[in-house]
Amino acid sequence: MPLTAAHPADPENGARPAGAWLAGALVRYGLTLIYCFALCYAYDVLSRWWSYFGFTYLLNDDSLRIGACLVAAIPAILLDARPRTFAQAAAWFIYALVFLPCLIVPVMQSPGSTSRLIQIFSATFVTCILFMLIVRGEVRRITVPAIPPKLFWGVVLSIWLVLILLVLFTFDGSFQFATADSIYDQRFAGAGVAANPAVRYALAILSSAIDPFLIGAGLYTRRYWITGLGAVSQIILFGTLAARAVLLSPFIVIAAYFLSDRQGRMRGHLMISGLVVVFIATIPLLKQYNPVGGGLNQLTTLLYLRTLLISGATYGVYEQFFSINPATYLSNNTIVALFVPYPYGDFSVGQAVLQFLVPISGQDIPELNANFLATDGIAAFGIAGIPIAGVISGVVLKFMSRFIAPGRTMLMVASGTGFLLSLANTSLLTSLVTGGGILVAMLVCVAPLDRN
Repeated sequence: MPLTAAHPADPENGARPAGAWLAGALVRYGLTLIYCFALCYAYDVLSRWWSYFGFTYLLNDDSLRIGACLVAAIPAILLDARPRTFAQAAAWFIYALVFLPCLIVPVMQSPGSTSRLIQIFSATFVTCILFMLIVRGEVRRITVPAIPPKLFWGVVLSIWLVLILLVLFTFDGSFQFATADSIYDQRFAGAGVAANPAVRYALAILSSAIDPFLIGAGLYTRRYWITGLGAVSQIILFGTLAARAVLLSPFIVIAAYFLSDRQGRMRGHLMISGLVVVFIATIPLLKQYNPVGGGLNQLTTLLYLRTLLISGATYGVYEQFFSINPATYLSNNTIVALFVPYPYGDFSVGQAVLQFLVPISGQDIPELNANFLATDGIAAFGIAGIPIAGVISGVVLKFMSRFIAPGRTMLMVASGTGFLLSLANTSLLTSLVTGGGILVAMLVCVAPLDRN
């Protein structure tokens, strides 16, 4: 496959006066610092209800929390204000969804200043800096042969139709659009059906890859019926396992796409500003938060507990667990297990950690999944594994950027929001496969999309 030279820098991408760069860096730092304090406030509220789920607040020295926020916001100055590659744009999301919570939350989970806390904070901070440095800079794009539009769309839509019919036919009687009060009943009803591997992968491929791509491709080409098709498909999938993230997915994809400027580059400052605005708008909800109260309380739980803070809370739990239990050294992988004994028997890593957090008796034990820094790093090699996981993830994102044309960066970002959110909850490999990372990149790379 031929290589193309790095995209020529336009005046906005070229060298800028030091004063302009400094002003932008200060804006990024200031906005990020405000967001850090917002996360602290939200975590304090959630900890009063969800301490049994790992959202413990044991810190007795507020100066540590403030200091952690001041330091955690520093890597923001390394972010590109107008990303030109997928890796640069993805860094904004991973920084906000993974690195910031992982730097701040464990501090609030700790009762005070200990050597272990300093080690975990330092390792995470250094990893964040390394990650930012890796994803910076341009890449040499790989050009793939063009695919005839009729062939591409015929194959994609055929696969979409087969998968959606498989899901509808398999769920059949258990399919229904659950209300807010019956979500968990619907999940229980559909759990047995979803245990079928074919159905499970069909749900993953549709919800994390094909549907988000259709939504993004429709916006990119201004053929909004394609966007509608992807959105309707996500609504249909909500009727299977009542996953609220699937129902919200169209809004997330659309919001991410409109972070782009007129040149098709991401406006990074707009993203972090949007997160601050979301926090300001939800302050009344946080002040009156009651997770058993229903209504908007469920939205607050989904936004903060399940999305913005979950990666930090599980990161702290994984750190606590593996500080007193042996690391896996990747022995949870079937091939590696042939050479390295797996220390947790029939339990998966997520099940072992959940048993540590909330002991559960019975055969059907759920898993406590965690972000790639916890799963690929701490669980595998302890604290020493954190920079390994961060560096590998940065390299993978930069490699993926080689297949994404500069003009399609925001299409990849929007369509890949499921992949980016998956990185905040699962390992890199899982995010690439079932989180849609590889498939979305392939679709964005080869799709014959005409914007005229």
